[in-house]
Amino acid sequence: MTGPSTTRACVLVVEDDDRLLMAIEDVLSDEGYEIRLARNGQIAIETLLSGFVPDVILLDLMMPGSSGFEVVNWVQQKGLGLPIILCTQEDDVQAADVGAVVKLCKPFTIEQLLDAVTRALGAMSADARS
Repeated sequence: MTGPSTTRACVLVVEDDDRLLMAIEDVLSDEGYEIRLARNGQIAIETLLSGFVPDVILLDLMMPGSSGFEVVNWVQQKGLGLPIILCTQEDDVQAADVGAVVKLCKPFTIEQLLDAVTRALGAMSADARS
């Protein structure tokens, strides 16, 4: 790992697997990111409705209740323009097909996780410059 980042970018992590959710939180927190957690799509939407605006959303695609697809659709309908990292085991789903900027395939390494977050934040910065 590269050591703590100087950034305080905020990541909303939406994942129904508690072990994976906690592991992602640990890694990203150690890198200096502010983390908010949601264990399903409905909690993610409620978090966004509360006025919280993350810099990036790390989103599990397949969850019980409100799926990642529903969260992506909601974010797009609201015109929030938030970069989304699609986190999935689904081989046939591509990030661009559902409006995400990066696809992170499960299982993934710490390096792949950090690279995905960096790329998503870079996509956000590129959009802001446009």
